[in-house]
Amino acid sequence: MEDEMRSEEDIKKEMEKEIEKEVERRVTEGAPRLISTLIALAIFFVISLVVFRFVWGWVVPDLFPGAIAEGLIVEDLTWGTAFKLAVLVAVLSGFYPALVDAFKARS
Repeated sequence: MEDEMRSEEDIKKEMEKEIEKEVERRVTEGAPRLISTLIALAIFFVISLVVFRFVWGWVVPDLFPGAIAEGLIVEDLTWGTAFKLAVLVAVLSGFYPALVDAFKARS
C-alpha cells in the first residue's frame, strides 16, 4: 500500500516538474514576442498619428472637394481625431502577429 502511495506521489512530482518546465518554456518564448509586439504597436501609433495629422490636410481636400464644401468631411484634422485614428490603426496592427501565427499553425 505504501509503495502505491509513493509511486503516486512520484508520478505527481514528475508531472509537476514537467508542467513547470512547460510553463517556463512558454514564458521565455512569449516574453520577447510580447515586447516586440508592444514596440511595433507604439511605432505604428506614432507613425499613424503623424501621417493622419499632416497628410490629411494635404490629400483629403484634393480627393474630396465636394464633400468638404458640403461639410461632410473636415478639411483639417484635429490632434484629438488623429489620436483616435492612430489608436485604431495601432490596435488593428496588433492583430497581425496573431493572424500570422494562426495561418502558420494551419500549414
